[in-house]
Amino acid sequence: MSICIAIAVPDGIALAADSQTTWNKTINQATQRGTNQVFDLAEPINVPISWSKMARKLFNLNINENEYAICIAGIALLNHKTIYSIFKSLEKSYDGDGSYDNVVRHFLDGIKTELRKQLNIENLAEAQQVLNVEFIVSSHINQDVSKPRIESWLVISGTITVNEVPLTTGEYNKWTNIVDGHHTFGGCWIGRTEFISHLVTHTNAKMPPIQGQYELLSLADAVDYTQFLVDFTCDYQRFAAMVPDCGKPIISSTLTPERYEEKIIK
Repeated sequence: MSICIAIAVPDGIALAADSQTTWNKTINQATQRGTNQVFDLAEPINVPISWSKMARKLFNLNINENEYAICIAGIALLNHKTIYSIFKSLEKSYDGDGSYDNVVRHFLDGIKTELRKQLNIENLAEAQQVLNVEFIVSSHINQDVSKPRIESWLVISGTITVNEVPLTTGEYNKWTNIVDGHHTFGGCWIGRTEFISHLVTHTNAKMPPIQGQYELLSLADAVDYTQFLVDFTCDYQRFAAMVPDCGKPIISSTLTPERYEEKIIK
């Protein structure tokens, strides 16, 4: 699993992600003791079997001279390719006008094509196996720092229910910073979001709320904020009664209309 964050503030966009990839073994059946009868489990059990450091979950793409920062979570491999390598291939294959919406559509269609190949199926909604890719795509419209754009997307096989409505298109826009046509400041996170949600939505009256006034943060503040939230997730898992599926080092980056900069936080 992963934890990835992107936050837009007046001076630019700050992003952070953990760098651990975890491989799980999925158990769908069990054998009854005594009878040796095999039965299906009501819910599959995912057992971690190995992990690796320094996976590419946060990176930049350059399309039509516009910089994009991408965060990814979900399945680690698709058609024997990492999700990072799929995005890099999509970067090279894009031949549109370079508008944000068309670039995102190119990403969505490309990932859905890979899912169809993996599952050998044309209609993703009919797939029995549920595979998902989450990603955050961020950029600045017209290279204008006052027009940051961040969206969070889910691409998935099978049919799931979102807001009590079956999702059959294979894609879902989970979050956007565009509200009533305006570019707002704020951010989103994907992957193991429950740890951050626990932190920012606590109901302990003795503790002050976590900063949410993004329009008042500098880019340096936003960098520290995203690093803190990823660091919190990794350290919480480290000391929790669980096998951690998020881990350090943290990859931290900033995106402005002029450049994308990245560093490793150990």
